[in-house]
Amino acid sequence: MDLLSLLVAIAILGWGLGDFGLYDPHEGHFAGVAREMLLRHDWTTPYLNGAPYLNKPPLLYWAIALSYSIFGINEFAARLPLLLGGALGIFVVWQWGRQLVSPLTGRVAAVMLATACGWFIFTHQLLIDLLLSSLLMSLYYCLWRVTASPTNLLYKIGFWLFLGLIILAKGPFMLVFPAIALLVMSLIESPRRLNQALMPLFGVPLVLLLVLPWAIAVERANPGFWQYFVNNENLERMADRRYPRDYVVSQVSALGYLGMTVVWALPWSLVLPQTLVQFWVSLQQSRPEQRSGLILLAIAALLPILVFLPLSSRLLYYSLPSLPPLILLCAIWWTANPGRRGIATGWGGALAAVTLIAVGVALLIGLWQLPTLLDPTLLDSFPAEIESLVRPLGLSVSLGAVLAGLLLLRGQPIASWLSLSLAMAIAYVIIIQGFGRFAEIRSSQPLITQAQSQLPESTVWVFEGSRELGAAGAMSFYLGPEGQRFPEFPTLDPGWVWGHDDLAYRIVYVLSDAGEPRILPDFPGPTPSYHLSAAELQELWQSDRPVIFVTDFLRDETDTTDPRTRNLPDNAGDPLLVVGPRYLYGNAAAREGGGKRE
Repeated sequence: MDLLSLLVAIAILGWGLGDFGLYDPHEGHFAGVAREMLLRHDWTTPYLNGAPYLNKPPLLYWAIALSYSIFGINEFAARLPLLLGGALGIFVVWQWGRQLVSPLTGRVAAVMLATACGWFIFTHQLLIDLLLSSLLMSLYYCLWRVTASPTNLLYKIGFWLFLGLIILAKGPFMLVFPAIALLVMSLIESPRRLNQALMPLFGVPLVLLLVLPWAIAVERANPGFWQYFVNNENLERMADRRYPRDYVVSQVSALGYLGMTVVWALPWSLVLPQTLVQFWVSLQQSRPEQRSGLILLAIAALLPILVFLPLSSRLLYYSLPSLPPLILLCAIWWTANPGRRGIATGWGGALAAVTLIAVGVALLIGLWQLPTLLDPTLLDSFPAEIESLVRPLGLSVSLGAVLAGLLLLRGQPIASWLSLSLAMAIAYVIIIQGFGRFAEIRSSQPLITQAQSQLPESTVWVFEGSRELGAAGAMSFYLGPEGQRFPEFPTLDPGWVWGHDDLAYRIVYVLSDAGEPRILPDFPGPTPSYHLSAAELQELWQSDRPVIFVTDFLRDETDTTDPRTRNLPDNAGDPLLVVGPRYLYGNAAAREGGGKRE
């Protein structure tokens, strides 16, 4: 049953992994950097759109590039490391649950994490935070096992190995989480005993061996990297003064941050009150080894909330590391012994049942009243294909919640958990279809695919710019993922850069003076080759070379100070192609091969 539970959980998590195009700008960033690592054979300096992109450590880039080398450069390979990261988190909650409580708790926790809203969504959206969440959870697990089995070398190595990987994933500032966990554990265990168990004289050199080779190499290749990274990407980011402030679209208020934490844990966060009661009861009735494991889970769940809540720069997904420990604590409630207070068949079960039934009924009513509740102009902004998925999605979740509540009332918590898990799995099948249909708005793939077949290879692509450079990276990705070999060409046409040996790949020029909010990053080193001023664009536009100009897809159409024509070159004419919010214009040379299409 254990193996079956793990396989089912991973199968749910991996559903539809490569079924839709890369979302701009965040997925274009990570997938693009990893692609250029492979094309350039440069595993030290991250490149995006042909120039150094120095805002993140390399672990996720390395993992995606390795995946590309095995499975080819495509969306599935780009997201596969996230699936493996998510599977690591599933494995850890399974193992921790079965050792802390029972094998059933481990099985329930594994499937619950796979069907948690945030865990599924961020397995299908390229961001570093899901991988970081699994690495932190793995470190906490090793820390717990080290205190329980001080002579086990495997857990000691695991603790320091995961510590090094966390630094390579997100940077040294993430050490604040393990540091606080160690401080609390030293209050439970004696500091001397914990120090002896962890063997820092062995572990610290292991971490340095993992981290220092890249840290030294990237500074040598890009002088000023660490000063820039520590100051701009960490200190200034925490103070909400980072340049450019390209993250504002994901910022949330303190209350919104707490709310999104609950959302990411849905549907299992609906039993949070019962989970808190069960946690307190378990603390009173557990052995010392169990007590330390429970306390560490609570610390792991609280730290991302307590650390980021006071910061105005908090982003809506920064609480993702809270999910694995929080889900495991929920699983402990769901599988608790019926003889205890506040468990699934007592008052806690009744309250959870009423909550689930109420949520399910409210959702059912809301689905049929949605057109009258929302502003018609808001509904018109969504593609009809996405609207058609809303009702089956809501129906799956609502019926699953009602059925789970009824089963809880009958004293069948495991059957209730299974029904709700199945409902969420069905919902995620529908959500993947929604991701695919929404790609017309959030992915460059449809526009590039339609336009490229009608344009000559010598076409120069120019992008107006957006809040993040990742959007240009995604366009470069789809203009030729594998690059092209030019063994007899000593120089390249505009819009191409050299990779490894005679391999070259296309880049997209980006306006450097497009104005707010299209501010390009200012990394240490020379000016990137993709920078193009408005004057240079106009000169290129009037040349005999085919030139394409693509507008910012994240433009606020209601902002009268930022019309779509703001940065268009003179004599741009009507767009040649319109795909969602992206408008593609061509100069006279480009228009010879195509016409206006929508």
